Amino acid sequence: MSETGAVASRGKANDSTSYRPYVAIACIVLAQIAVLLLLEREWVCTCGSIQFWQGTLDPAQNSQQLTDPYSFLHFAFGCGLYLWLRAIRPHWHGAKRAAYAVLSSALWETVENFPFVIEIFGTDGSGMHYSGDSIANSLGDTLAVALGFAASSRLPRSLTFCVILAMEVATFALIGDSAITTLFRISVS
Repeated sequence: MSETGAVASRGKANDSTSYRPYVAIACIVLAQIAVLLLLEREWVCTCGSIQFWQGTLDPAQNSQQLTDPYSFLHFAFGCGLYLWLRAIRPHWHGAKRAAYAVLSSALWETVENFPFVIEIFGTDGSGMHYSGDSIANSLGDTLAVALGFAASSRLPRSLTFCVILAMEVATFALIGDSAITTLFRISVS
Protein backbone atom coordinates (compact mmCIF):
# COMPACT_ATOMS: atom_id res chain seq x y z
CA MET A 1 0.00 0.00 0.00
CA SER A 2 1.32 3.45 -0.83
CA GLU A 3 2.10 5.94 1.90
CA THR A 4 -0.87 8.11 0.92
CA GLY A 5 -3.13 5.05 0.94
CA ALA A 6 -1.93 4.14 4.44
CA VAL A 7 -2.50 7.70 5.65
CA ALA A 8 -5.97 7.75 4.09
CA SER A 9 -6.78 4.41 5.64
CA ARG A 10 -5.61 5.59 9.08
CA GLY A 11 -7.61 8.80 8.63
CA LYS A 12 -10.77 6.79 7.96
CA ALA A 13 -10.18 4.68 11.05
CA ASN A 14 -9.68 7.79 13.16
CA ASP A 15 -12.77 9.43 11.66
CA SER A 16 -14.94 6.38 12.29
CA THR A 17 -13.80 5.96 15.90
CA SER A 18 -13.56 9.60 16.97
CA TYR A 19 -17.19 9.67 18.05
CA ARG A 20 -16.95 6.54 20.22
CA PRO A 21 -15.92 8.23 23.47
CA TYR A 22 -18.87 10.62 23.16
CA VAL A 23 -21.29 7.76 22.53
CA ALA A 24 -19.73 5.97 25.52
CA ILE A 25 -20.27 9.07 27.69
CA ALA A 26 -23.93 9.25 26.66
CA CYS A 27 -24.40 5.53 27.38
CA ILE A 28 -22.68 5.87 30.77
CA VAL A 29 -24.97 8.73 31.78
CA LEU A 30 -28.05 6.80 30.62
CA ALA A 31 -26.87 3.77 32.62
CA GLN A 32 -26.36 6.01 35.65
CA ILE A 33 -29.94 7.24 35.35
CA ALA A 34 -31.25 3.69 34.89
CA VAL A 35 -29.49 2.40 38.01
CA LEU A 36 -30.69 5.37 40.07
CA LEU A 37 -34.24 4.70 38.90
CA LEU A 38 -33.85 1.05 39.91
CA LEU A 39 -32.68 2.29 43.32
CA GLU A 40 -35.94 4.29 43.43
CA ARG A 41 -34.22 7.67 43.62
CA GLU A 42 -36.44 10.70 42.91
CA TRP A 43 -35.74 12.84 39.86
CA VAL A 44 -35.81 16.09 41.86
CA CYS A 45 -36.15 17.23 45.44
CA THR A 46 -39.44 16.17 47.00
CA CYS A 47 -39.22 19.24 49.27
CA GLY A 48 -41.37 21.29 46.92
CA SER A 49 -38.68 23.48 45.35
CA ILE A 50 -36.27 22.97 42.50
CA GLN A 51 -33.10 25.05 42.61
CA PHE A 52 -29.88 25.26 40.65
CA TRP A 53 -27.87 25.81 43.87
CA GLN A 54 -28.58 24.72 47.43
CA GLY A 55 -25.88 26.14 49.68
CA THR A 56 -27.17 25.60 53.20
CA LEU A 57 -27.37 22.50 55.34
CA ASP A 58 -31.06 21.75 55.07
CA PRO A 59 -31.82 18.07 55.79
CA ALA A 60 -34.78 18.15 53.39
CA GLN A 61 -32.60 19.40 50.52
CA ASN A 62 -29.11 17.99 51.11
CA SER A 63 -27.95 16.30 47.90
CA GLN A 64 -31.33 16.97 46.30
CA GLN A 65 -30.82 20.10 44.18
CA LEU A 66 -28.76 20.21 40.98
CA THR A 67 -25.69 21.67 42.71
CA ASP A 68 -24.60 22.07 46.31
CA PRO A 69 -21.33 22.63 48.22
CA TYR A 70 -20.28 19.05 47.44
CA SER A 71 -20.26 20.05 43.75
CA PHE A 72 -16.93 21.76 44.51
CA LEU A 73 -15.51 18.41 45.65
CA HIS A 74 -16.80 16.70 42.51
CA PHE A 75 -15.16 19.43 40.41
CA ALA A 76 -11.90 18.85 42.32
CA PHE A 77 -12.27 15.10 41.74
CA GLY A 78 -12.57 15.75 38.01
CA CYS A 79 -9.38 17.83 38.16
CA GLY A 80 -7.59 15.00 39.96
CA LEU A 81 -8.88 12.42 37.48
CA TYR A 82 -7.50 14.46 34.62
CA LEU A 83 -4.05 14.60 36.24
CA TRP A 84 -4.08 10.90 37.07
CA LEU A 85 -5.36 9.67 33.70
CA ARG A 86 -2.98 11.99 31.85
CA ALA A 87 -0.09 10.53 33.86
CA ILE A 88 -0.99 6.85 33.42
CA ARG A 89 -2.43 7.03 29.89
CA PRO A 90 -0.61 9.88 28.10
CA HIS A 91 -1.15 8.25 24.70
CA TRP A 92 -4.94 8.18 25.03
CA HIS A 93 -7.02 10.78 23.24
CA GLY A 94 -8.50 13.38 25.62
CA ALA A 95 -12.05 12.26 24.82
CA LYS A 96 -11.23 8.69 25.82
CA ARG A 97 -9.79 9.89 29.14
CA ALA A 98 -12.92 12.04 29.61
CA ALA A 99 -15.11 8.97 29.09
CA TYR A 100 -13.20 7.16 31.83
CA ALA A 101 -13.62 10.17 34.12
CA VAL A 102 -17.38 10.19 33.52
CA LEU A 103 -17.47 6.42 34.08
CA SER A 104 -15.65 6.86 37.38
CA SER A 105 -18.14 9.50 38.50
CA ALA A 106 -21.17 7.49 37.37
CA LEU A 107 -19.91 4.44 39.26
CA TRP A 108 -19.42 6.49 42.42
CA GLU A 109 -22.82 8.17 42.04
CA THR A 110 -24.59 4.83 41.76
CA VAL A 111 -22.68 3.16 44.61
CA GLU A 112 -23.19 6.24 46.78
CA ASN A 113 -26.93 5.68 46.47
CA PHE A 114 -27.00 2.04 47.53
CA PRO A 115 -28.98 1.77 50.77
CA PHE A 116 -26.04 0.48 52.85
CA VAL A 117 -23.84 3.40 51.69
CA ILE A 118 -26.59 5.91 52.44
CA GLU A 119 -26.74 4.38 55.92
CA ILE A 120 -22.98 4.79 56.40
CA PHE A 121 -22.95 8.42 55.23
CA GLY A 122 -26.13 9.20 57.14
CA THR A 123 -24.58 8.08 60.42
CA ASP A 124 -20.89 8.92 59.92
CA GLY A 125 -20.82 11.38 62.82
CA SER A 126 -20.50 14.48 60.66
CA GLY A 127 -23.86 15.84 61.72
CA MET A 128 -24.91 16.01 58.06
CA HIS A 129 -28.22 14.47 57.20
CA TYR A 130 -27.79 12.29 54.13
CA SER A 131 -30.60 10.29 52.59
CA GLY A 132 -29.16 9.77 49.12
CA ASP A 133 -29.10 11.90 46.00
CA SER A 134 -31.87 12.95 43.69
CA ILE A 135 -31.18 12.00 40.10
CA ALA A 136 -30.76 15.70 39.26
CA ASN A 137 -28.11 16.05 41.99
CA SER A 138 -26.34 12.90 40.89
CA LEU A 139 -26.21 14.13 37.30
CA GLY A 140 -25.05 17.54 38.55
CA ASP A 141 -22.21 15.81 40.40
CA THR A 142 -21.18 13.93 37.26
CA LEU A 143 -21.32 17.18 35.29
CA ALA A 144 -19.10 18.83 37.92
CA VAL A 145 -16.56 16.00 37.49
CA ALA A 146 -16.64 16.48 33.70
CA LEU A 147 -16.21 20.26 34.08
CA GLY A 148 -13.29 19.79 36.48
CA PHE A 149 -11.73 17.35 34.03
CA ALA A 150 -12.19 19.81 31.14
CA ALA A 151 -10.83 22.75 33.14
CA SER A 152 -7.74 20.79 34.14
CA SER A 153 -7.07 19.87 30.52
CA ARG A 154 -6.60 23.59 29.86
CA LEU A 155 -4.70 24.57 33.02
CA PRO A 156 -1.07 24.11 33.99
CA ARG A 157 -0.58 21.25 36.45
CA SER A 158 0.49 23.58 39.30
CA LEU A 159 -2.65 25.68 38.87
CA THR A 160 -4.77 22.52 38.82
CA PHE A 161 -3.37 21.56 42.23
CA CYS A 162 -4.28 25.04 43.48
CA VAL A 163 -7.83 24.63 42.13
CA ILE A 164 -8.19 21.27 43.91
CA LEU A 165 -7.04 22.83 47.19
CA ALA A 166 -9.34 25.82 46.70
CA MET A 167 -12.34 23.54 46.12
CA GLU A 168 -11.54 21.60 49.29
CA VAL A 169 -11.23 24.81 51.33
CA ALA A 170 -14.40 26.29 49.80
CA THR A 171 -16.42 23.22 50.71
CA PHE A 172 -15.10 23.23 54.26
CA ALA A 173 -15.77 26.98 54.60
CA LEU A 174 -19.34 26.61 53.32
CA ILE A 175 -20.48 23.58 55.31
CA GLY A 176 -17.66 22.45 57.61
CA ASP A 177 -17.23 19.23 55.67
CA SER A 178 -14.80 18.18 52.95
CA ALA A 179 -13.11 15.16 51.44
CA ILE A 180 -10.20 15.34 53.89
CA THR A 181 -12.44 15.68 56.96
CA THR A 182 -14.60 12.78 55.76
CA LEU A 183 -11.56 10.56 55.25
CA PHE A 184 -10.32 11.53 58.71
CA ARG A 185 -13.69 10.67 60.33
CA ILE A 186 -13.81 7.31 58.54
CA SER A 187 -10.23 6.41 59.50
CA VAL A 188 -10.78 7.34 63.16
CA SER A 189 -14.00 5.33 63.54
